[in-house]
Amino acid sequence: MAASDKLSPESKIAISVLFASTFTVILNEMLMGVALPTVMSDLGITASTGQWLTTAYMLTMAVVIPATGFLTERYSMRTVYTLAMALFAFGTLIAIIAPGFEVLLIARIIQAVGTAIATPLAFTAVTALVPPSRAGRMMALLTVSVSTAPAFGPAMAGAILSVAGWRWLFVFILPIAVISLAVGNMMIRVPSTPRKTKVDGLSVLLSAIGFASLVYGLASFGEVSGGHTIVSPWTALAVGVIVVALFVARQLFLQKSDRALLDMRPFAVRSFAVPALLAVFFMTAATGMMTLMPVILQASYALTPLQTGLFMLPGGLTITVISVIVGRVYDRLGARPLMVAGALFDAAGLWFLSTLAPGTPIWLLLATYMFIIVGQAFLWTPTYAASLGALSKHLLPHGSAIMNTIQQLSGAAGIAIAFSIMTATSAALISRGEEVQPAMAQGAQQSHLVAFGMVVLGLVVALMMPKTKADGTALVQVH
Repeated sequence: MAASDKLSPESKIAISVLFASTFTVILNEMLMGVALPTVMSDLGITASTGQWLTTAYMLTMAVVIPATGFLTERYSMRTVYTLAMALFAFGTLIAIIAPGFEVLLIARIIQAVGTAIATPLAFTAVTALVPPSRAGRMMALLTVSVSTAPAFGPAMAGAILSVAGWRWLFVFILPIAVISLAVGNMMIRVPSTPRKTKVDGLSVLLSAIGFASLVYGLASFGEVSGGHTIVSPWTALAVGVIVVALFVARQLFLQKSDRALLDMRPFAVRSFAVPALLAVFFMTAATGMMTLMPVILQASYALTPLQTGLFMLPGGLTITVISVIVGRVYDRLGARPLMVAGALFDAAGLWFLSTLAPGTPIWLLLATYMFIIVGQAFLWTPTYAASLGALSKHLLPHGSAIMNTIQQLSGAAGIAIAFSIMTATSAALISRGEEVQPAMAQGAQQSHLVAFGMVVLGLVVALMMPKTKADGTALVQVH
């Protein structure tokens, strides 16, 4: 290994803190789904009120993430990181002592602001700190932080809730957040030259309304049947699409003078645009499958929340191991072979999952789930490493913000699509006399079949990726 490829001890500590803080904030995002029934019972609130603890979190993330590229350019990364983790830790403390729903909701919103800043910042900082020849390995570890938290979250929440109240979920999170804040403030030193650029108020307004409307519209589809929506999902989506289009037009105008809140020029780089489009398809399919699986396990197999979490836990361990291997291979072969292989694994697993009939042995369901997880592990690392590694230092913060915005929107879309298809299919079957549990299982089959189609589209996109491989410290074209 060349001397220039070695990381300094300070950089190693900084990267480790970024890994830990990213895992913590994403893990926190996953906990409320499992804890919500307990929170509703303890605070005496209805399901339609309680769901705002997750919906408001998603809306806040959608509003803040597009602005993180501007923040990272305007201020030093240490300053932005300190702000993010201080907000997250403060929100966590407020959640612990919240006397009622209103204060807990405010605490979740504060947490979400910190999470929305910290996650894109981690990808930007790691990409800036690590030499290109080691980008795959380091990005693999960072994507492990993002992709394993959803697998560990349900098991951890179930274990804590089996012996303690919901506040202890936040008690567990708070020390990690405080330590990450203190160490990160001392050790994160990423070379950067902050630019004194004024924020465009109109861009902030359009971003807030547009992305919040999109996420709210997508998240609301599952609540239509219960009559819990304040605004029609279709109305929210229409407003979101129109306002986001205006936001993009505004950014295209502002970027000519380097004043964009979210610069769109990364899309002009093919090695960024292709992974970004691939992310739309595979993240939509992945989130839908991951969210639907616990519902099926509890409805069709009568598993408890803790048992459901333990079922999904091996997926987190698998994606950790496979991602580390994939990172090393990426540094030698580049992104395209791994993307194609991951899409093939993912598509094959989802197709087989769509054929499993009600009553399938749970071990076969677990084996299929693990097969899909392997495919996802092949996709996460090259998608982020290739897209962000292709950008200049000026565009890197904006590219990271774009990729994390895609992840948020794709996640909301995946959940909406999966549950809408399952609900519509099962309702039709029940109306014809089918029992509820078999009807839900068949509805899930249709959802997995649609997810299979999305990943096939992702495979087509992956084949468009330029053929590159790692050569020393740079990626070179393979002719």
